[in-house]
Amino acid sequence: MTREELDAILPDFPKSMGVTLTRGTPDCIEGTLTVEPRHANRNGVMHGGAIMAFADALGGSAAAINLAEGQSTTTLESKTNFLRPIAIGETATARCEALHRGRRTTIWQTTVLRQDGKPAAIVIQTQMTLTSTS
Repeated sequence: MTREELDAILPDFPKSMGVTLTRGTPDCIEGTLTVEPRHANRNGVMHGGAIMAFADALGGSAAAINLAEGQSTTTLESKTNFLRPIAIGETATARCEALHRGRRTTIWQTTVLRQDGKPAAIVIQTQMTLTSTS
């Protein structure tokens, strides 16, 4: 997908956080986020909720790439393992890969990496496919 196509599928909330999608295929989507003080927790590192929102943006976007006309998607379940902190000022990267792509649900695994390439979090989420009845 082109940068413009990726930008079009990313909702306003992750854009307001600074999330940028850099690559997208039906099986994998990648993105970046430069960690700013507004993303910090009280310990001065990236807030867990910001990490989860970053990963959710990629998972939702990955699911959206796979939708047919008249379908939409929503997060049904999400589980995060936090492994390492991400320092303010670093650019975090994430790679979201399909684990399962069914008719009604898709399951995605997003690995969020620190700037040094070490994993900071692994998120597995289930996206439900919704079909318009109108």
